[in-house]
Amino acid sequence: MKKLLAIAMLLLSSATNADILNDLAVITPLDDTVRGKGLHGELIAAVAVVPKYSGSETSSATVLPLINISYNDALYFNVSRLGYWLPWQAHNKTVRFGFLAEQQRGFKAGDGALLRGLSERKPATEAGFNIAWDSPIGYLDFAYLNDVSNTHKGSAVKVMFSTRLIERGKLFIKASGGYERMSQRAVQYYYGVKANEVTAVRPLYEASDSTIHTYFALDARYRINKQWSLNGRLSNNKLGQQVERSPIVDKTNVTIVYLAAGWHF
Repeated sequence: MKKLLAIAMLLLSSATNADILNDLAVITPLDDTVRGKGLHGELIAAVAVVPKYSGSETSSATVLPLINISYNDALYFNVSRLGYWLPWQAHNKTVRFGFLAEQQRGFKAGDGALLRGLSERKPATEAGFNIAWDSPIGYLDFAYLNDVSNTHKGSAVKVMFSTRLIERGKLFIKASGGYERMSQRAVQYYYGVKANEVTAVRPLYEASDSTIHTYFALDARYRINKQWSLNGRLSNNKLGQQVERSPIVDKTNVTIVYLAAGWHF
């Protein structure tokens, strides 16, 4: 168990090297293949079209791994979320309580023209608790997180709901949507412009409040056989008003697409 936890922590820390992961956040798998006794999971090799940073008008195609693993349906790592479900459950075992940690995406001055001359915004590790309800009509997840890395010193509230649209033979299609409330401190750290970063085309900017990001996504999976699948995702992320006002943001409706092959164990 200690070895598995160490591996999971390594996966979480390595997520900072792929700063697009939180734009691809997937809280629940499409099916139940990663649940149950023992070690289960899926390794996905994806070709994704994503923005250079959250708020960038420029997108590029990149190849990246997406990892979703679970041990005894308790300790899990899902894309960029490390979590642990407590043994105690409620409402006929459909409501679960847990602890989790996630990575908040950062960026560097070289990631876009609007960022030139800015200091680096470092990725942050956020940790907290979540409550999930696996209801008859879908999966609802509520999470509260605080910055434990002392990077932006803020917090986040995340709510997500997903439901299966089609489950026919080897084909699964899921729709999901949700929002993230990003605290004023976090908005200021990532999207604020300090006095020493002001230029002729980049004014001073201080976030005055928290902000809410929203998203909607469609995920599809075709199971070729027990071990292999083809996967796809289309999502639209709408950045909040306090982010939209920032002079380093030139696009607040962000479309993300990926196609992938998955190996299941």
